[in-house]
Amino acid sequence: MRMLICILIVSFAGKKDASNLNSAVPSTVIRNTFLILMLTVLSSACSTVPVENRNASSAGGFWEQDENTDPRFYHMAMEADEKIGILYASGNQVLANGTPIEDTLDIKNNTFVGTGPKSSARIEFKDGSGVCSIQIQGFSVGNGYGDTAHCEYGIITTHASARTQDTIYHINVSDQRTEITVLRGLIKLSLLTDPAQSAIVNSGEEIILTTDSIIGPRPVSFEEIERRIRWRDNYTFHKSEVSWGTVLVGAGVAAAIVNMLLRGKSGGGTPPSPTTRGTDYPNY
Repeated sequence: MRMLICILIVSFAGKKDASNLNSAVPSTVIRNTFLILMLTVLSSACSTVPVENRNASSAGGFWEQDENTDPRFYHMAMEADEKIGILYASGNQVLANGTPIEDTLDIKNNTFVGTGPKSSARIEFKDGSGVCSIQIQGFSVGNGYGDTAHCEYGIITTHASARTQDTIYHINVSDQRTEITVLRGLIKLSLLTDPAQSAIVNSGEEIILTTDSIIGPRPVSFEEIERRIRWRDNYTFHKSEVSWGTVLVGAGVAAAIVNMLLRGKSGGGTPPSPTTRGTDYPNY
């Protein structure tokens, strides 16, 4: 209310004849006042809230990556300039094609997403139009966690080429090896340098790939899985949310104020009495 009062004071400042609203409040002032009021309402109704239930996903699935990594994301069912998903940033060093991201961004196809120290990124993918095939390429270092949902994912690391669908997984990549853990579903993979060497990793299993060998798969315990994915607890992602109740109340207040100004502009009020008429009126 304090801002609304300030706006009204500014609108009427410097007007000597307060009764002559027709000249004091031109239509442009009324229009601008209404726009300012609505912008104030909308900005006050917007709030930033944490992303709830980060393990949930749409049909397109999601991907989260740890600090100091920069893979490329390509949706094979989308055109080059189409939106493929929403990027959420945690920390102040998240980049999309080299451009810093604060909270969220609609990312386009073929985007490089980089994370610096103490920063992480989450991407929720669109499921496409009938076909959903997402490529994560150039994942050369760090941790990644994802749920493919109903999409088919292809993941390329320094050592491995993997394909999966309906799977929850974790990947850790270093210079020497790629370690893949399957929490649910299965992953088909092969050595990047020798596709003839391949393997299938099922739920509750882990596998290690080096430049020229495959180790495993082997069963992993719940405690091991918990340790693998614990890095996710270091990050919180936020999104903007609109309180429509606040918007409706604020819009009602703005409309009432503008209506008051319009009534004044139209010269509303009681007509002059016969005793105040000028001498040019006939005497009936």
